Amino acid sequence: MKKSMFLGVVIGMGLLLSSPAVQAQDAAPTTVSLAMAETIIDAAKAKAEQEGWLMSFAVVDSFGRPVAMVRMDGTRWMTPKVAHGKALTSATFGRPSAWAADIARDRPQLFKNLQEMIGEPLLPAGGGLPIEVDGKLLGGIGASGASVEEDIEAAQAGLDALGDQ
Repeated sequence: MKKSMFLGVVIGMGLLLSSPAVQAQDAAPTTVSLAMAETIIDAAKAKAEQEGWLMSFAVVDSFGRPVAMVRMDGTRWMTPKVAHGKALTSATFGRPSAWAADIARDRPQLFKNLQEMIGEPLLPAGGGLPIEVDGKLLGGIGASGASVEEDIEAAQAGLDALGDQ
């Protein structure tokens, strides 16, 4: 009896795990992979090079942990940290990093408390964008080194490259 019950559970699990619905869930990414981060950064960097902008780029996962970071030759020393702050802010709120400026301005104590809870500085400035695939937040990209508009444009070029895969 125990053996047949065990066999039934095993067969049932096998059927469940082989169902199309479960397989489709497995196909969707749940976080930013290194390959995705490299694709994003390569495209953002290509845009910056095309325009003559010296920039740094950072990609974080949905928990704000770094996945990849690049500082182009000649870029100012602080831009990688700035890019990371923008990416972290975007991943934290699931919105462009500039969106957080209203919270920082209107509710400064809340914003300060959030930063303390996270343990890293959030940066409510333009240039950070959420990375979303199939409506699911996977992380954020941050760009720094050019104007706010150019940072956003380069970061968007990186995100657009995901759609080209």
